[in-house]
Amino acid sequence: MSTEERDYDDFSIVPERDELVTHRKQKRGNSLSATSGNQIAASSGSSSLVKLLLGVLFLGLFASGGGAYYFYDQGLQTQISLDRSNDRIVQLENRLNLVDEAAEQSSMGLLERVDFNFSEIDKLWAARNVLRSDAGGLNNTLAGQAENITQIETAVANQAGMINQQAVNLDQNEQIIETIRNQINNLDSSVAGLNNLNINQQLTSITGDLNVLKSSLALEDSGLVGRVNINEQDIESINLYRLSLNQTINSIQQSLNELEERVATTNTRPTIFQ
Repeated sequence: MSTEERDYDDFSIVPERDELVTHRKQKRGNSLSATSGNQIAASSGSSSLVKLLLGVLFLGLFASGGGAYYFYDQGLQTQISLDRSNDRIVQLENRLNLVDEAAEQSSMGLLERVDFNFSEIDKLWAARNVLRSDAGGLNNTLAGQAENITQIETAVANQAGMINQQAVNLDQNEQIIETIRNQINNLDSSVAGLNNLNINQQLTSITGDLNVLKSSLALEDSGLVGRVNINEQDIESINLYRLSLNQTINSIQQSLNELEERVATTNTRPTIFQ
């Protein structure tokens, strides 16, 4: 039995109902054949429409199945990607935890190092301040010593002027002595020329005068020599004091140089800790 016959059998039910209607309506007997023909044409159109709808439904089911399989496959791929992403995220979290621990340890070490460096810098600054105070005291001492040296040099200059004046006085005294000696020689020559004169008394008086003059000259020479010796001793003592002051200044200068070297080394040490 073909499909068209089955379709015809299926739709043949409707004309039977129509025939019942036509039997009920006996006045429309002639129009029964025309009505059944129209219903057969309508039934054939309905069968083609049903086939079309079934085909569309089948295609829709097939497309739905393909789409479902496609989306299922995409869901599996997405799940696999999500699992991989989760694994990657877990690995990254573990690495971040390790990095955080290492960074925390390194930061703690750096903080301890920075605290140590700052403590050392504070110590160096304190030592520098102490050295500055010591250097200030030494500078004040040097200033006082310089004033003392200036006073000593002034005293030495005054003593040198006095010695020069005494040397001038000695030269003048020597000239006076020389003139006296010349006078004595002249007297001796005049005494030698006086033979018959009463020159014993004159010689005695002259000799007395000469002795007095010699004694006065000797006293004056001895006084001048003593004063010169005293001045020379004063100059020697001043020179010795000046030498001792120079030694003290040299030792203070060496101490200042050592302090400057220590300050320079303390200024360069903070760069090592940085």
